[in-house]
Amino acid sequence: MPLIILMAILAIPVVELTVLIHVGGEIGALNTVGLCLLTAAIGLTLVRHQGLKVLADMQTAANRGEPIGASLVHGFFLVVAGFFLLIPGFVTDTIGALLLIPPVRMLLAKLGFAHLMVRRGSGTSQTTIIIEGDFVETDHPDRPTRGRGDQHTDTPPHIGPNGPEN
Repeated sequence: MPLIILMAILAIPVVELTVLIHVGGEIGALNTVGLCLLTAAIGLTLVRHQGLKVLADMQTAANRGEPIGASLVHGFFLVVAGFFLLIPGFVTDTIGALLLIPPVRMLLAKLGFAHLMVRRGSGTSQTTIIIEGDFVETDHPDRPTRGRGDQHTDTPPHIGPNGPEN
């Protein structure tokens, strides 16, 4: 995984420069810089607008006692979108713009959570993370554990107003 991150960090500037040179050759250097600034300004305005809506949705859901997980996912991807929109270039602006589309954010979240839920085994130890509920299996595949303590049951504990109840 660190190798993939390193390759991405090295490849993104090369790809951006290549695209900027080609676009600059077609429409001119000044127009290219202006277009980069315009896409960043429009994108960051949209990030701000959507971010404020996500914060309002989170506050409303929290006041009603509803889960705020979906709003957290949207908020996370909006931060990532803002980061990509701040980086000058058309490729990163395109990635940032795609992250402004709510169905794209949820698709990426589902793919990411599905990756987290994959069982990874090596010998007798394995790790399973289940996002929904509070069941987490660690160390021994036949002895699920969860949260605090050393409880070995197959059903998650009831979550009351004061925390888990057994």
